[in-house]
Amino acid sequence: MFNEILKLLLLVLLVIIIFKRAGIVALFAKQKYAKGDYDGALKIFNIADKVGNLGVGDKILYGYNCLRCGQLAAAKKVFSDAYMLTKPKTADRYRIMSLQALVAWKDNDLELAVDKLEEIYNADYKNTIIYQNLGIMYNLTGDYEKALKFNQEAYDYNSDDNIIADNLADTYSLMGELEEAAKIYEELLSRDPEPRFPEAYYGYGEVLIKLGQKERGIELIEKSLTKPFSFLSLRPKEDIEKMLEQYKAE
Repeated sequence: MFNEILKLLLLVLLVIIIFKRAGIVALFAKQKYAKGDYDGALKIFNIADKVGNLGVGDKILYGYNCLRCGQLAAAKKVFSDAYMLTKPKTADRYRIMSLQALVAWKDNDLELAVDKLEEIYNADYKNTIIYQNLGIMYNLTGDYEKALKFNQEAYDYNSDDNIIADNLADTYSLMGELEEAAKIYEELLSRDPEPRFPEAYYGYGEVLIKLGQKERGIELIEKSLTKPFSFLSLRPKEDIEKMLEQYKAE
């Protein structure tokens, strides 16, 4: 009797492993991702994808990992596959659309990126990530009046979010309202823990230089270069290095 129960349990375990094998492999990828080993995570996610049957959540993280590593074609395919597994007007579908917008942006299709994010926003699905991403895109379009209105709304929604605060400061800077930009940047950089993204540092650095505080501005741009850049950074590290050289030479 005991042997029969044991055989049954082993059979159930085998069935679970067969049907959940991709998810089991993905667990190791997620461990790598959590430690910041994005290339290592991507290699394991690729294996998990070949095994098959990845769930929507795992596909979303897999696609984001592809995007973070600059593999646009792979990210586009993963998000497309994940999209087909979701139902309309669900949180998972909106999450995927938001990430597809980032793919479009990095694929030099800013108009498509804005369209996707506006579709989500107009569906009354508003959260911090949508405010972050659409705020960035509006700044990039050059329609600063529209960007200002939106980023002020985003700031009212969640002023504690670093990216939202950076977006609004960037809008003011782009509009030439340097004092307003400086106020937000100063508060942003005073937070504990300090922002880990480089944009706030070189953004504030540029503002300070334009306000006549060149020494501190250069220090902040230098500090931005100690922060982690990725494929999803607004500007590549090489551009900021050139910016720093230019300001030092002036």
